[in-house]
Amino acid sequence: MRWSAGIVALALVASGQPAAGASPAVVTGPAGWAAGAPGSSPRAGDFVVYAFSQSDVHEEDPQVYELDPDTTIRAIGKWSTAGDEAADYNFAQIDRYHAKGITFMGSGTASVIFPKDFATTEIFDDMSTRDADGHPVPHDEFGFPEPARRGNIFNPKYREYLLSWARIQIDGGVDGLNLDEINAGFSGGSKYGFNGNEGFDDYTIADFNRYLLAKYPAFTAADWKSRFGMTDDNILRRDVPAGDLAANFNYRDHLRAGGWNLDPLNAANPLAAEWGRVVANRMYAEDTSFTATYIRRYWKETVEELRAYAWRTRHRGILISSNGLWPYVDFNSVGMYPWNPDEQTPDFRGADYVPVTDGHLNGAKSLQSQYRYLKEQSTRIAGHVPVVVFIDWPNDMMTNYLNLPPQEKKDYWQIFGAEAYANGIFPAFHLKDTVGSPTATDLGMMDFFTTYTRFYKDHRAIFKDNTIGTQVVRVGVAGVAASLLVQRGTGKRSIHLVNHNYDQGITPQSGFTVEADLGSCPRRVSLVSPDSPPSKSPAFSCRHGKLKLTVDRLDYYNIIQL
Repeated sequence: MRWSAGIVALALVASGQPAAGASPAVVTGPAGWAAGAPGSSPRAGDFVVYAFSQSDVHEEDPQVYELDPDTTIRAIGKWSTAGDEAADYNFAQIDRYHAKGITFMGSGTASVIFPKDFATTEIFDDMSTRDADGHPVPHDEFGFPEPARRGNIFNPKYREYLLSWARIQIDGGVDGLNLDEINAGFSGGSKYGFNGNEGFDDYTIADFNRYLLAKYPAFTAADWKSRFGMTDDNILRRDVPAGDLAANFNYRDHLRAGGWNLDPLNAANPLAAEWGRVVANRMYAEDTSFTATYIRRYWKETVEELRAYAWRTRHRGILISSNGLWPYVDFNSVGMYPWNPDEQTPDFRGADYVPVTDGHLNGAKSLQSQYRYLKEQSTRIAGHVPVVVFIDWPNDMMTNYLNLPPQEKKDYWQIFGAEAYANGIFPAFHLKDTVGSPTATDLGMMDFFTTYTRFYKDHRAIFKDNTIGTQVVRVGVAGVAASLLVQRGTGKRSIHLVNHNYDQGITPQSGFTVEADLGSCPRRVSLVSPDSPPSKSPAFSCRHGKLKLTVDRLDYYNIIQL
């Protein structure tokens, strides 16, 4: 199915109800849902072991069955024309996932497009994002052999295009969908030095008119001119359709007249703040600018249509996720890559999620603050849904990980994977990408992964649905990151200790104290660790909610259950 001129506009429908009737015999997965049963739905809140393994739509990764996670972030990925037709897919593997109790996430790019994806050049041009002069924006920085652009989510025909292949995956039996890079079409690409000169097509600037008219309902012509520098020959009018860019306000003309057409987000442009600065893979809750408001609206409509379609056709719910921090999802899957917006650094590369020094793992660094930031932002944006971090690719962080010595790759997961769990989020254990990088099997990691993740499966009740406790935990030895987690619903508390005494190998710590002002004393404490067999309960004392205990030994990660 190449996208033809006969495309129809997006139509939203109300969510249907699951059909009545007895369910067939099914396999019950680790999260307690009946895989593939009509009326049943997977529950992301019960997942504790995630993997990252992405294959092309016709391929399958047997490593997933060996690891046996609760789910993968995205098992397959629709790319260009691969995935336009049901015959492109290897849907038979979904039954093999379900036989193991593994949730199957489909996926696809939500923004990268190529000329061959559409039947005509005219359709490709219409689907493409544009700069402030109205020209399609190239994205040659990808290095693809054919011209790449970003698709325009403000175009209803493009949103229908996304829905078309997503429906094929739902029809094929996927348990969920991950739509990658929803809002990536606003950077300007390398042509404009990523200054935001993108997204200024007719569809988007017509919506910009609607946004301004709704935000300033009492504005007169004089107000538009004095506040935003509009002119008599190019001014917002309520008596003309917002999309009539010949008779109503045309933002591109405004940018050219002001000399901002090559740099539309320039602070001198009085409408730049109203337009907003799009941050790739982030939809911040407090952002009420035009671009955030309307992207959020179109994302919500897309999610609602996909959920409704699954109920109508499969009589069951589906999981929804995307790359980054987004609302309306069942879990947020955050790709870790350079130039991320999660930490202000002098070189603007953002949080260093795979810290490496001279080719060796910098295990002495803690990611506690960065992981907590992601969890807190996700809660503000999406509510209490799981947050999963994965090493995105291809980029420097993935290259650094792949180039680590074998033991240091394991150390990465035992320190930074553990630190994710210790701060209420989840790591996705890396198995495979789609650009030919060595797989976990190639790297000799599978035995470690299957052994290491068994601990989290066996102790899944500890790790589900935790929030960060407000009480400070004090540790009587340097280089140990401590956190208190409180489980929503049950109120169960646990103290998590991650050892960062590391220099090309971990230095275990022994015989140190841990103190916390809890408000109420536990009746007993117990210690578990993925690094060693269960140990004896730590000696502790507690009076008036002030807990003090002694830890005999910490290798990488200890969990003290209160």
